[in-house]
Amino acid sequence: MGRVISSLSELSSLVIRSLALILVFNLSLSVNAEPLKVGEIAPNFTINQIDNAPFKLSEFKGKQSVYLVFWNTWCGHCMKKVPQLMAIEHEFGEQVKLLAINTSWSDSLAEISQFQARFEANYAIAFDENAEITHRYGVMGTPTGFLIDINGVIKQVDGITHTLAANIEQWNRVSDSEEKPVVLAGAVCDKDSLC
Repeated sequence: MGRVISSLSELSSLVIRSLALILVFNLSLSVNAEPLKVGEIAPNFTINQIDNAPFKLSEFKGKQSVYLVFWNTWCGHCMKKVPQLMAIEHEFGEQVKLLAINTSWSDSLAEISQFQARFEANYAIAFDENAEITHRYGVMGTPTGFLIDINGVIKQVDGITHTLAANIEQWNRVSDSEEKPVVLAGAVCDKDSLC
C-alpha cells in the first residue's frame, strides 16, 4: 500500500511540474516581442559564448555580417541544420560571424556541451539564459535565423543557408548612406529570393 501511495505521490508531483512548465512556456510566448523583420536594425546585445569568449553584436558593425541561429538541443530541425552550419563556418567563417544561440527552453549547459561534442560543431555557441535575447528577437520556434549585414540591418530571416553564398558580398558592403533603412511592410526573404 505504501508503494502505491509513493507512486501516486510521484506521479502527482510529475503532473504538477509538467503543468507548471507548460504554463511558464505559454506565458513566455505571450510576452515575446513582435518578430523582427527584414529591413529593421538588429537590436544590440552582449552574451558569453560557451567557451567564455564575449560576443557583442555592435562590434561587428562595419567589419562583417553576422548570422544568428536560435536553436535547442532537442529540436530535430536544429540537428539537421548542423552540417549546413558547419559548412558555412568552414567556407565563409572569415566573411560572416556565425553564432548559434541556444534559447534555454528546456535546455542546460550540460546538454549543449553533449550536443557540441556529439555533432563536433565547429561554430560559436552561446546559451541565452532566461531567453532574454530570444525574446528581444521575437523568436517563437527553432531553428530561427537572422542575417544581419555589415551595417547592422536584418537582411534575411530564415532560409539563410540557401542564399548566403549568393548574397555575402552584398551583405558585407558598407552603406554610404547614414539614413535609417526603409522597412518594407510584408517584405520576406526566403530561400528563393535575394535581399
